[in-house]
Amino acid sequence: MTNRVRELTATAKELLNSSDDERVGSLSREPFVSYGTAKRILIRMNALLHSPRSHRPASMLIAGATNNGKTMLVRRFTDANLPVHDEDADAVICPVIYIQMPPTPDARQFYLAILEKLHVPIQRTAVLSHVQAQTLKICKIVGLKVLIIDELHNIHGGRIEQQRYFLNLLRYISNELEIHIIGCGLASALRALQSDEQLTNRFEHWPLPIWKNDKACKVLLNTIESTLPLRRQSSLSETEMIERIVGLSGGTIGEIVRLIREAAETAIRSGAERIDTNLLDGLGWVAPENRRRAAEAVLGHRG
Repeated sequence: MTNRVRELTATAKELLNSSDDERVGSLSREPFVSYGTAKRILIRMNALLHSPRSHRPASMLIAGATNNGKTMLVRRFTDANLPVHDEDADAVICPVIYIQMPPTPDARQFYLAILEKLHVPIQRTAVLSHVQAQTLKICKIVGLKVLIIDELHNIHGGRIEQQRYFLNLLRYISNELEIHIIGCGLASALRALQSDEQLTNRFEHWPLPIWKNDKACKVLLNTIESTLPLRRQSSLSETEMIERIVGLSGGTIGEIVRLIREAAETAIRSGAERIDTNLLDGLGWVAPENRRRAAEAVLGHRG
């Protein structure tokens, strides 16, 4: 057992004397878990937001495996930069907009997603050129500076000519509005951007790697443990615990957090008040890769 002194957040400390139900309920609030790469990405996003407008604005691509924290990261940035009402101009200032990429690279659906986010009345029968002009006009009025597009890998959902058209659209809207685009998606989103030389040079690649048994993972697990209202120390950053957690989770932060929270609930309900390897083994947790294999086996059998 490590001699590391357990440090709890103020919220976790306050909950130690609460009932089991209150402590279990606190586990579902999903506080943002900060770590090195996430901090650097947030710093860079803030730098883009506060940089002067440019005719060739820089952009970012946050790429990584599914359930590895991309969406939570950009939503934290969005929540920190909510729209504000400018009383002098009698208008809403909206420097950051978050949208999801349509299932296919469809320009109309893309523009409609932006207008819906801004609560602009939409005439869905309007021709594309009108929808585009309306979107650009409104974005200028609200002072848009950063457009976040989640699920950017959906670009691959269309034909090659649709993909090329949409990439041209991204470059056009970035230049026309002098805004930064922050894309989030799987690794395939990077391949899509690399098919356009100009976008390749403009988009900075910020990968979110899979977690493994190293110093960074130790820091992450210590951070997560500090948020758990358990009455005994779990020492999640011990080598054996790290290997078990990474193995069961597949190394994605979303799965790591979900696994630990379920383990913490079991520790509270059982009275163990700590997470150890025996408790993890008793969860009956199925690793993501094994879930996929089981699903493929079922589909193959049915086929």
